[in-house]
Amino acid sequence: MRVKVINAGRRSYLPSFSEVLDHRELIVLFVDRHIKSRYRQMALGIAWALLEPLFQLLLMSIVFGFLLRVNTNGYPYPVYVFAALIPWQHFTRTAMSVTGSLQDNLTLISKVYFPRIILPIAAMAREMFDTAIQLAILLILAALYGYYPSLKLMLLAPVVLIAISLAGAGLGLWATAIVVRFRDVRPALSIALQGGLYLTPILYAASVVPQNLRFLYQLNPMYWGVETFRWLLIDQPLVWDWTLPVSLMLTAIMTALGIVIFSINERTTVDVL
Repeated sequence: MRVKVINAGRRSYLPSFSEVLDHRELIVLFVDRHIKSRYRQMALGIAWALLEPLFQLLLMSIVFGFLLRVNTNGYPYPVYVFAALIPWQHFTRTAMSVTGSLQDNLTLISKVYFPRIILPIAAMAREMFDTAIQLAILLILAALYGYYPSLKLMLLAPVVLIAISLAGAGLGLWATAIVVRFRDVRPALSIALQGGLYLTPILYAASVVPQNLRFLYQLNPMYWGVETFRWLLIDQPLVWDWTLPVSLMLTAIMTALGIVIFSINERTTVDVL
């Protein structure tokens, strides 16, 4: 049996990935536990993973597609908005789940040792479950409008979702380090993400953004996330320019720094919480 000595005075700037591999079964356990507890004691159970996005889609289609008649460049509004809503919701759910991963498991981490980075990893992984269900709904909806799954969608959609997961996890890791000291960061982040919904081309086409502000708009990593998803599903033209690598670089830096900040603060988390 190996003995692990935890010294709050010693700070590690990176998690021990070998330890994560040694405890990899915990990731599966946490994911399974959360999925079961999320839908336990609900009359409709897992059906809520279908009903919630469908209700949002119906509401947005009525308000923005039928009443306001938002321009979608000729694409059916339900398919157009749902193709962007799925990656956006995946991003926000991942960010919020990672943010609360330590706080929600305080009783566990205060009693037994395991690599704390497993909790954000499990939080990131479990959100793939609901997203997979929503993606299946999207494929059926798109097929009803004549947009059938293509090879590029099947090959690249998982890659795009993983990239979005990393972006959401990076934001969540930053917030995790702060939320252990300031509990109001979590609701503040939720409000900020709600605002981000309108700063990302989800309910409308990106073409409505003034040209002189377009480059700032495209630095938002989720701009490329939702536009790439539309390109994969409905073959909407996607113009690649210099803002894409810059956006990816900024996202990678944010995620890497989030991992470092999490690793530095994880040893003292229990004392603060």
